[in-house]
Amino acid sequence: MNLNRLFTSLLLMVMSMVCVNATEADDIKKKLEHAQGKEKLELLGVQYELSLEGDDYNFMWRCLNDYLKEAQFQGNKSKESDARYLRIELFYNNDQNDSIYHYAPDDLAFIHENGSSEKFYEAWSCFVNTYVYDGSLTAGLKEAEKMYNQAKKHKNDFGSGLACYVMGNAYYNMNNLDEASEIYQRGIDLLMQQTPIPLVLAELFSSECDVLEKQGRYDVLEKLTVSWHNFLEKFIEEKHISKNHSGMLPNWAYYYLGCAQAALGLGKMKQAEDMLNESRKMIAFEDSPSYRAWLYYRIRYLSMLEFYPEALLQSDQLVALHDGVGDMAELIRVKQQRAEILTHLGRHAEAARLYNEMYQINDSINISDTKRQLAEMNTKYALDEERMKRQEEQMRSIIAIATIIVLSLAIFLFFRIRSARRLKKAHESLELAHGKLEETHQQLLTAYDQLEETTAAKERIESDLRIARNIQMSMVPSLFPERDDLDLYASMSPAKEVGGDLYGYLLLGDLLYFCLGDVSGKGVPASLFMAQATRLFRTLAAQKKQPAEIATQINDALSGDDNEQGMFVTMFIGLVDLTTGHLHFCNAGHNPPVLISEGKTEFIEMIPNLPIGLMPEFEYEGEEIEDISNRPMFVYSDGLNEAENRQQEQFTDERLLEILETTPFESSKQTIELLASEVEKHRDGADPNDDLTMLCVKVIRNNE
Repeated sequence: MNLNRLFTSLLLMVMSMVCVNATEADDIKKKLEHAQGKEKLELLGVQYELSLEGDDYNFMWRCLNDYLKEAQFQGNKSKESDARYLRIELFYNNDQNDSIYHYAPDDLAFIHENGSSEKFYEAWSCFVNTYVYDGSLTAGLKEAEKMYNQAKKHKNDFGSGLACYVMGNAYYNMNNLDEASEIYQRGIDLLMQQTPIPLVLAELFSSECDVLEKQGRYDVLEKLTVSWHNFLEKFIEEKHISKNHSGMLPNWAYYYLGCAQAALGLGKMKQAEDMLNESRKMIAFEDSPSYRAWLYYRIRYLSMLEFYPEALLQSDQLVALHDGVGDMAELIRVKQQRAEILTHLGRHAEAARLYNEMYQINDSINISDTKRQLAEMNTKYALDEERMKRQEEQMRSIIAIATIIVLSLAIFLFFRIRSARRLKKAHESLELAHGKLEETHQQLLTAYDQLEETTAAKERIESDLRIARNIQMSMVPSLFPERDDLDLYASMSPAKEVGGDLYGYLLLGDLLYFCLGDVSGKGVPASLFMAQATRLFRTLAAQKKQPAEIATQINDALSGDDNEQGMFVTMFIGLVDLTTGHLHFCNAGHNPPVLISEGKTEFIEMIPNLPIGLMPEFEYEGEEIEDISNRPMFVYSDGLNEAENRQQEQFTDERLLEILETTPFESSKQTIELLASEVEKHRDGADPNDDLTMLCVKVIRNNE
């Protein structure tokens, strides 16, 4: 989302009103040497405000900490509450997430008891947004709901509106757009009724704008801009400031940008151009988020008019601005926009390289998402098992109670059987108890049947997965040629029961075909796609086609209408003549192999072809190396260099090269087993985050 974080606009306004210099800061420092009591506390507060004008976070933290300690020393709970609020704000605006998690719970409790309700809910919203932007969406949503319920209980519409804002952020990042739009609109309705009207409404309007654009509801977005304009006019009227006040410029910039988004979506090109021009007037700095957002929609406007050369020039600037700035989703959006422009200009190779980069970024995001989903599933599974245990204990209690009831009835009947008058009544009681016991017995049998069915289903799934794994492992070679002129070995370790990696080889006389690939995604769908790719490789290799031809024909087969899931596979395909060591190869978006030579180990530089399955009728380019004799070649999937430990630190390409350079080559098998062992050590007990597949080949020739 193109959002400034909460309080950014407010902070800009405060900073614009405070005009100080180094001399004033020195004066305050001198006064602090002799100040006492209330005067010292006020000076420390001003000193902290002055520190915000610089970019030294450590200095800001020291100034704020001095202010907080003095407030605690003087027992001034009101000032201490302000300082704790400023502490959360400082951590939030500087992405100090660990510090927020550590301090926020105690600070929020103190502010709630001793500070204003506005600052309490503003600080709480920072805490919730930290969870959301840190990727802990479930925790963030729970905290937002807790915040909303408390605000509703105390009938605080300001708190309820802020809670809607952060709750909407959580739903947006979960890609639940319908829920996010509804919650954002509820927050707008609540905060528009506040007097004075809060500036955080600018964030809500901008967020709702992004949701509506993503949903394609441009007519609703156009109506939203009317309310958005009314809010901005009302705010500057209440604050007695001008439209061009420096603190308001970013908010007007985003408003005009929202108008442009609606106009572009509705095809109103003249209106879109006017709104983009108005937005640009409000942007002072070209390294700001608002300028990057404006530039993105300016490029979209040029592309819609088919002015592709001009759009590409602007895209050059946007890509440069995104170097190390912004989140992954924004970076993917920028790269995709550029790839589409390059495609229209006929520069397909450059577009293919960008699509490959997007694939790499998407793959890392999917891994993180998969980890989060697995954690939630494991939690649910643990809860289900706990529930089953409780049900089993309840069943045992019911059986014990039923047994006691039966025994009690038997004793009762034994002593009462001698009374003829009560024989009928005792008989009826016994019949009633028997019926209830029979009903309880049937309930127990049903519950046990359900438990057995659940257990059996779980065992069937586990059995099916074991069978699927055995079938998959049987599809890749486990035996390798025993020849004096060839040393070949490979291995595959799926991260789940079944995986999406593959490797294979085919030896036709003195010609060795080999491949290694990585299917997008994991689990059963990836394994089925892997099976197709493996079968096609063996079929085409048997026809003695060149690697580029093999890649092209596999791509045509896998990227047709049958590929409804949009799956693809990166693959390295090689063909080596064992009599000469000559290598033909084609790389389809895969990691570069390593060529090992004495004194030099390096990645092979290759043409950036697309992964297989993305684009029908794509022509793959092949390459060749004159002679790789006596130089081992190592091919691998990204489950090696991207293997993570408990701290989510990756194994890295650099470590791979270091190991291969410093370890004498004995055999292909020894190399693969060594790297598998090093990866296991690096993980340090962490579960595998991706499939791990490796292949090593060495052509052995006597050059004399």
